[in-house]
Amino acid sequence: MKLLPRTFGALLFGLLLSCGSQNEQFETPYDTFRAHQKAIKEGDLDLLWRTYSLAYRDQQVRASWRRLWREMPSEKTTALLQREISEEEIINDQIAYLLFDPTTLESERQSPFFYFIRENKEWKITTHLDSTFHQALERAIEQGEYKLPESF
Repeated sequence: MKLLPRTFGALLFGLLLSCGSQNEQFETPYDTFRAHQKAIKEGDLDLLWRTYSLAYRDQQVRASWRRLWREMPSEKTTALLQREISEEEIINDQIAYLLFDPTTLESERQSPFFYFIRENKEWKITTHLDSTFHQALERAIEQGEYKLPESF
């Protein structure tokens, strides 16, 4: 009879561990970026989809998005995998960004930034067009949490 509580305890512990490991994929902007890169490398479109914010996903037709990623030339995915981070900036508990080393980008036209927003305690990749990100950035500037670089 003692086996049943132990089995239940082990099962519960395993479930808790698996929940924690999912959340750890998005615990920091860097973790989310690593998950994003892993998804690209392994062709895991479900994981890749989960790295993006709800605002980003709401702008996409998932079937078209999946087709675009499946049909992406290998040279493009290789270029995406070669990006290296030169700076991680967590502005506050809501927004952050990664700045890539410009020498690791595919072209000069490619944005050197990945923008992040915190959703349900997870950091998710968003776009520069995300109004929630912009509003949070404006508040951070007003409250002195962030100062735009002089070059802006």
